[in-house]
Amino acid sequence: MNKILIIILFAIFPIVYAKGSYQDCSLYNIYSNVTTVDFDPDPPLFGLPLKFNYFVSGLKPTTTSTSIFFAFFSENANVPFDAHIMQVKSNLTELNLTDLYVHTPLITSDYAIMVALIDDSVGYVNCIMFPRFLG
Repeated sequence: MNKILIIILFAIFPIVYAKGSYQDCSLYNIYSNVTTVDFDPDPPLFGLPLKFNYFVSGLKPTTTSTSIFFAFFSENANVPFDAHIMQVKSNLTELNLTDLYVHTPLITSDYAIMVALIDDSVGYVNCIMFPRFLG
């Protein structure tokens, strides 16, 4: 019985760890619904790409330019020290992106990751933060 419990705990532990903490972007005065975002590996490995999956529904269709934004912030910083932006289709009510590869910064492995959907006409549509500070 104990051997089975130990095996189950080892099988569950990586799943729970990969689901680590997240928060909204209210720290940056961005208020939006939380999206479904996951990335691998978690925690990120220094300098290696992260594979993101991103899903959001309930969007108001727009005809302007829409982009997904990946940014890396130092603790208590208001400006990212590294960012990547990718154009996505506009005029959608939901967006499902899988297997997006984004390189992690080579400066440090101590940062927060912001994933945001931005529309030129309304600004931030959706935003989520993943603090990954070592301290």
